[in-house]
Amino acid sequence: MFVFAAPGTVPMFAKSFGWMNLIGVAIQLSFPCSPPWYENKYGLVPATYAVKGSPAGLAAIDKLFGIALYTPGFTGSPMVFGAFPSLHAGSAVMEALFMSHVFPRLTPVFTIYTLWLWWATMYLSHHYAVDLVGGSLLSGVIFFVVKSKFLPRQQSDKMFRWDYDYTEIGEDPSEKGYALASADGAAEDADEWTIGSSSSISSGSRSPIDESNSWEGETLASDTEAQR
Repeated sequence: MFVFAAPGTVPMFAKSFGWMNLIGVAIQLSFPCSPPWYENKYGLVPATYAVKGSPAGLAAIDKLFGIALYTPGFTGSPMVFGAFPSLHAGSAVMEALFMSHVFPRLTPVFTIYTLWLWWATMYLSHHYAVDLVGGSLLSGVIFFVVKSKFLPRQQSDKMFRWDYDYTEIGEDPSEKGYALASADGAAEDADEWTIGSSSSISSGSRSPIDESNSWEGETLASDTEAQR
């Protein structure tokens, strides 16, 4: 991303990723939710905050390779009841959105990666589907706010960040249907749009720009003088 994205993209990714995690942890602390492994292990009993975390299905990876890769991290985690929103899903979605912004042709690859991670978190008993939805929505909202206001736009004729002479921030107005505000002939286009879409034309009445006809004589004042 640093090499191929427009200058300023990586800092925006870092800030978006940070805000996603900060907001996600705040929600987890405010509304604690247990992960699937907790219910599988302890059943539907009142939450016990003294319980240690668990690697759940990832313990099989440690056993397979004979190393303590996941077990120490999950058992030492202070966020035992931090299942919602899923920051695993949030991280994957944030990465996929930014990478798709930089490499739009590879969007299917990033989509497959995200779907694979969603499936893995549920298969390994770390999250429910609703946790994934919450984390993904959080990342999506942050990304599209950043994209519309702060994210530099990719220029199709530039390959490396060093090729950029300037950067454009936010969404392209033409993508929102504001093509008439383009730099080439903006005023002329605006006049043509005004004439072509004027209610006076569509209704068949006279237009004030028509030199052969004017509104004089059609006003209430002129009608009164004519009657006199």
